[in-house]
Amino acid sequence: MAKKREIKTVSFVHIGDKLVNTDDLSDEQRRRLATWLKKTYLNTLFQGKARFFESGEAEEEEGACNGR
Repeated sequence: MAKKREIKTVSFVHIGDKLVNTDDLSDEQRRRLATWLKKTYLNTLFQGKARFFESGEAEEEEGACNGR
């Protein structure tokens, strides 16, 4: 019978020039990371069919496209 082993994973993100453990992020930083990950995943999955934005981001980009 195979031995059971515990697998431990650790993730880090770049904040400026520092690597920060995701366990050490504030609630707001975790929310922003989750939003970025979800947006990136959906935009890749639906590339050429749909475009996903964070709330308020679409208006900023539309203004830039219209020369505002």
